[in-house]
Amino acid sequence: MNSILSKSRDQLLNAFGDAYAAFGQPRIRGRIVGLLISSPEPLSLDSIVESLQASKGPVSVETRQLKEFGLVRSIQKPRDRKVYYEITDHPISMTARRNLALIGENQNISKTYLENKELDPIVQRRFQRMFEFHSRLHRLFKEFIDDWEAV
Repeated sequence: MNSILSKSRDQLLNAFGDAYAAFGQPRIRGRIVGLLISSPEPLSLDSIVESLQASKGPVSVETRQLKEFGLVRSIQKPRDRKVYYEITDHPISMTARRNLALIGENQNISKTYLENKELDPIVQRRFQRMFEFHSRLHRLFKEFIDDWEAV
């Protein structure tokens, strides 16, 4: 880790952990992302565990989850049996794409209830506003992510 990051490494890792926790995700997941974003080299699971001073089980589970989400990729080095992890090229937009899917789910929920013609007009208006909001947010957010990834 370069000298600027090593001086405030704990602050950086805690900031990422706190940010992930604020979104209802495991704090350790955020700390792993912070570590891998700030590491110029891929890190082994043992190195991640040691750097975070965490238990191997949760780190292994979260690293695997981050890989499934597309934020982290695993690599193997020649003549080395260990698996190493590094951050992907677009980790932030991959997170944004997961949020985009959640926006789409909210859009679909409201659309489903709008199809019910027996709803009270007040309730129907609420679902209509919900649908319009999430539809607009989905369109704008997708456009932004697509533009960002094109850079």
